[in-house]
Amino acid sequence: MVGQTLAGRYQILEELGSSGQTYLAQDGHCPEQSWVVIRRWQPRSPKGEEPSAARQRFQQAMALRERLGSHDAIPRLLAYFEEEGGFYWVEEWIQGQTLEQALRQTTEQGQLWSEVEVRAFLQDVLQTLAFLQGEGVSHGNLRPSCLLCRQSDGRWMVLGLGQAMASAGSGLEASSAGGDLDALGLLALQALSGIPTHKLFRDPLTGELRWHDLAPTSAPFAAFLDGLVGCDPRQRFASAAAALAALQALSLAEGVSPGAEILPDPVAVDPWQEPTTPPRSPVSLRARFWIPPLWAGSSLAALLVLFGVAAWQLAANLSRWGEKAVVPRDSVPPAGTMANLGSAGPNSFSFTEQPPNPSKTGSPALDLADWAKSLRLKAKLEGPAAITALAISPDGNLLVAGGDDGVIRFWDPQAGQLLQSWTGHEGSIETLAISPDGTFLVSGGADKTVRVWDLAALGDPALRSGEGVPRLQLQGHTDLINSVAISPDGRWIASGSADRTIRLWQAEDGQLVRTIDSAAYPVTQGAGITAVAFAPSGLAEEGSSPWILVAANGNPAVYLWDPRSGALLKTLEADYPIEQVLLSPDGRHLLAASASGIWIWNVGTGSRERTLPQPLSGLATLALSPDGRLLASSTDHRAQQIKLWDLRSGKELRTLGGQTWMVSALLFGPDGQTLLSGGADGAIRIWGPEHPASEAEKGTQP
Repeated sequence: MVGQTLAGRYQILEELGSSGQTYLAQDGHCPEQSWVVIRRWQPRSPKGEEPSAARQRFQQAMALRERLGSHDAIPRLLAYFEEEGGFYWVEEWIQGQTLEQALRQTTEQGQLWSEVEVRAFLQDVLQTLAFLQGEGVSHGNLRPSCLLCRQSDGRWMVLGLGQAMASAGSGLEASSAGGDLDALGLLALQALSGIPTHKLFRDPLTGELRWHDLAPTSAPFAAFLDGLVGCDPRQRFASAAAALAALQALSLAEGVSPGAEILPDPVAVDPWQEPTTPPRSPVSLRARFWIPPLWAGSSLAALLVLFGVAAWQLAANLSRWGEKAVVPRDSVPPAGTMANLGSAGPNSFSFTEQPPNPSKTGSPALDLADWAKSLRLKAKLEGPAAITALAISPDGNLLVAGGDDGVIRFWDPQAGQLLQSWTGHEGSIETLAISPDGTFLVSGGADKTVRVWDLAALGDPALRSGEGVPRLQLQGHTDLINSVAISPDGRWIASGSADRTIRLWQAEDGQLVRTIDSAAYPVTQGAGITAVAFAPSGLAEEGSSPWILVAANGNPAVYLWDPRSGALLKTLEADYPIEQVLLSPDGRHLLAASASGIWIWNVGTGSRERTLPQPLSGLATLALSPDGRLLASSTDHRAQQIKLWDLRSGKELRTLGGQTWMVSALLFGPDGQTLLSGGADGAIRIWGPEHPASEAEKGTQP
């Protein structure tokens, strides 16, 4: 359509959005207002409708659209026409910033909206929604790109009435007013918390949205927001007019002031954990490197000396990483040596009764309960952005963290030093994986791309921080990347996206091998693919794949796919939604968390071998120890805690508190004795057992 001229006067300049139905155009007959927006009418037509009936409904819809344009916060209708069997309408172009752009800008600046700003935003939009509902219309597609802050006066405009117009005069049921209020409430929560709407967690048992600890507000305003997003119809606003009246009646003087911070729930005191502190303010969430002003003058010389020593040590660490981090490819077991899972039965359950030899497996040297009891906070690595993903090299010498600022940061976990920071992604890093031989890193982000990075570049002295260049940039997904996985032989990369597809790539050259579309199967929550993993298939036939793909998509099930054919091999059914899966170290067992407990399946037979009756949120963050005996989990998005479980007995060993924000990433170190957690406060916490042999170390606090 770009470059075409419609109705003899409107030249299409560019496509707006991704629907393919909205365009920016130039009106050749009206120089004083040359830019306009053209939308194509896509009616919800009854089956077998005649063209004449569709034309009549289009005229009725445009009469309604003209009335709606009389509202000051809705663009005016300028014209409408029919051309080559298509129906179009023309509306005025409004200069300003969309909510999508505004939210992205505040996120990049490390800021959040205040309660006052969100109230003003809701006031504007609710007034317009109340007008629409008074005309018998619901928007039906309220999203950030459909709300625009007008440059001339700062008022919020409502755009994108295409879905409402599509239902006009059809006799078909239009979208409900409640859907508009729910969507508006979710956008308000995103502005307050900085968390995208698709990542806000609803309790799978009650359906309630858990947000109160993510977006500090005054008590009256929190109750108002519950009226927008709550699941109980009796407690929700019946209309936009009712919501607007409630908002206007709120007293800012009632309860907590809008700028007050909400402190986390107190946790039991643990002598070795980090003291609980209140959440940081939105601005300081991105600004962590603070020096007390009284130190600045008296310690300047000492700081200069320390800076020189730190620079020398950083160079040494980079050199050491470049020389030692890579594990030879021939040390990775070939596909043929993996266990044949087709014959694995219930008696082959891999979570051992007796503690394995720690020198061979990386297990904790102590008994599990003693190890958990002696666990303490060893180090805290602070960065300028919320942690969204963690990965660690096979030798444990390199820790990689992804942030919501789109930066990948490389740490020496032993020295606690930041080695380098690499940029490239536009938007948050959603997932990370390091190859089994430690030679490359795979990242996936909100920018819909998968990137492959050579880790040998970390030892290049000519490469300055921030200059990491991906070896491959894999494109094709149409929504954010939730999960990436690397096959155990390092040859294949799997990526799972919110676009509901799994893509299989060659790690060497980035060639797309196959796309598996999960949309052909029931998807209840619309979250797309949330987790992918490789498991050995146990098939020895020539031409068969040595791996199968394990995936979750928010359904109460886990799916096993053949990566070569794209065929669905098995469906492992659960009773509650599952969004994260883990494989045991030998690949023979699969773990998944749901609201009813931790499910454990035999991958080869597809049988459920065990359920640990420990309820976890479907969005809990999980990590499995290298020997498969320990499970670490964050409880949910409200609690700043980590729980440790003995998988053999199902017993909870310990709860680690003291997190200052929600836990967003967890992993065990290769030695099995170190636990690492990443938080939305930008800190990575490294936990390890106290060593009784060293009295000096016992008395050292991080």
